[in-house]
Amino acid sequence: MQDQKDACSDFAAAPISSLRRQIDGLDDELLALINRRMVLAAEIGALKRKAGSRVLDTSREANVLRRLEKRNRGPLSRRELQRLFTEIMQLCRGVQGSAADGRREPDAGSCLYAVLGNPVRHSLSPQMHNRAFAHCGINAVYMAFCVTRIDKALDAARSLGIKGLSVTLPHKTAALSCMDRIDESAARVGALNTVVLRAGQLVGYNTDGTGAMRALQAAVAVEGRRAALIGAGGAARAIGYALTDAGAAVTIVNRSVSRGRGLARELGAQFCPRERFDGSGCQILINTTPVGMHPHEDAMPVDIRQLAPETVVMDIIYNPLKTALIRAAESRGCRTVSGLEMFVAQGAAQFELWTRQPAPEEIMRQAVVEALPAPESEERI
Repeated sequence: MQDQKDACSDFAAAPISSLRRQIDGLDDELLALINRRMVLAAEIGALKRKAGSRVLDTSREANVLRRLEKRNRGPLSRRELQRLFTEIMQLCRGVQGSAADGRREPDAGSCLYAVLGNPVRHSLSPQMHNRAFAHCGINAVYMAFCVTRIDKALDAARSLGIKGLSVTLPHKTAALSCMDRIDESAARVGALNTVVLRAGQLVGYNTDGTGAMRALQAAVAVEGRRAALIGAGGAARAIGYALTDAGAAVTIVNRSVSRGRGLARELGAQFCPRERFDGSGCQILINTTPVGMHPHEDAMPVDIRQLAPETVVMDIIYNPLKTALIRAAESRGCRTVSGLEMFVAQGAAQFELWTRQPAPEEIMRQAVVEALPAPESEERI
């Protein structure tokens, strides 16, 4: 009887051993495949960092999971597949680098840069400059600080040894009185947007005009052309000086007659009340007002029904990328320049003042595009 039991056990053990050998072989294949996947993920991560693009792509991960769910025939359940896929994705993210988007983790040797304003939560400057630092191999970190007292904030920046600052609304004018030295670009405009700390001194610059001209002259030669400038604030003043320096004939278009005429006199320009402007006669049109900015995307700063198709239209707003003004100009066949181009160009000028090396403008542009919210039409897809 015992011999019969042993024979049955041997008979049962034989197929079990065979199945286990098959499982061992599959385990070996799984291990090799997972390692191979991690190697490929690391190669993709390195290529993305070199190109300055985003490493983490959650939309692709979601698409891959959906594809696997459709191909799964069980007995692996959907929940089990999701858990397994999540674990594999975590492994692959690890080999692509622990710092998101290829940025290195800040350490004790990192230089500090920042934007000062109120509010600053919406600012995309940190994404843009941190990507540029990472691409150029600069050990630096750029942060955003909401400040109410610009004088106190600049004193703190000096004490902390911050290497460079962006200054945004509402502090661009007040910051001038806190500088040790002021560059002509800021002195003439009466406002600054960039601070460089050199030998313990705060030096103020304005790159708004430089950025606008970089963006605009990539699309059109400015010299000798008639340019209509909508607005009479700080941005209009900076861009107005840059336009006149470049040889354009400028007309200030503004709702407030007194402010508009005042800036026109300062620039040696013409003035046109906003309600009388219809777009006729100008070859370049630039909006420097916040009209059309998110969340009021359908607002138009001026009536452009008489705008000629050969007019180049620029809007300094970059959220949304295509304002109502830009869309209307495109419908008339005009060439357009988005606010993204000026934002990146003025940021590139800041980067060059801070680091004294060429700015990776395309890398910076890509960082801003990725950080911007998707257009409403894309969000509904």
